[in-house]
Amino acid sequence: MAYDAGDIRVAGIASIFLAPLDTPFPAWGVPPDDPWVDLGYVTPDGITANYGREVTEIYAMQSADPVRVISTRTPKTIGFSMMQQGRDQLILAMGGGTYALEALETDVYRYTPPSAAVIDERAMLVEMIDGVHIYRWEYKRVQNREGVEQTLQREDSANFPVTMQILTPADGSAPFNLITNDPAYAPALPLTTDEQDEEPVEDETYEKVRT
Repeated sequence: MAYDAGDIRVAGIASIFLAPLDTPFPAWGVPPDDPWVDLGYVTPDGITANYGREVTEIYAMQSADPVRVISTRTPKTIGFSMMQQGRDQLILAMGGGTYALEALETDVYRYTPPSAAVIDERAMLVEMIDGVHIYRWEYKRVQNREGVEQTLQREDSANFPVTMQILTPADGSAPFNLITNDPAYAPALPLTTDEQDEEPVEDETYEKVRT
């Protein structure tokens, strides 16, 4: 691949949407609507995706290097910190819960946290826009895996940090998909017969770096 600053992407606009588990993802070009919920502002740290891989190395008596590597786990998480206060944000951070009117009041609300047995699994959509390039990560089954640590202070916002664990869908399909109109991700076209017969040409940029 040649050097191309035009392929560098910045998350100029990023949004996180949640919906009940098994909610269909919106079609390309269609904004998410009910039951999808926009979580609003996140802190300047942004959205952190972690696609891990844990392996077991097998050694032989005759070799100081592994003779085989077995992939044992592929943990995946999406971390972000929500800045806006609201019912959807608190329920996500707390892993569930319910709201109700407070006694006879009409504009006072009581939140009750969930029991330890509640499993709050959702579908999640992360959308990033950089100019004309749009990225959509579709996570089919996620759950907040962390407890809540919220700091109340005078000089900063009271945020809800969460780490969403990406789980295997019930149907055994891939846990997520990336949908984008970015031409940098276009599949490579197969070589034509003429291209296959051409002599390879050494990259001049690489040659300058080597020398």
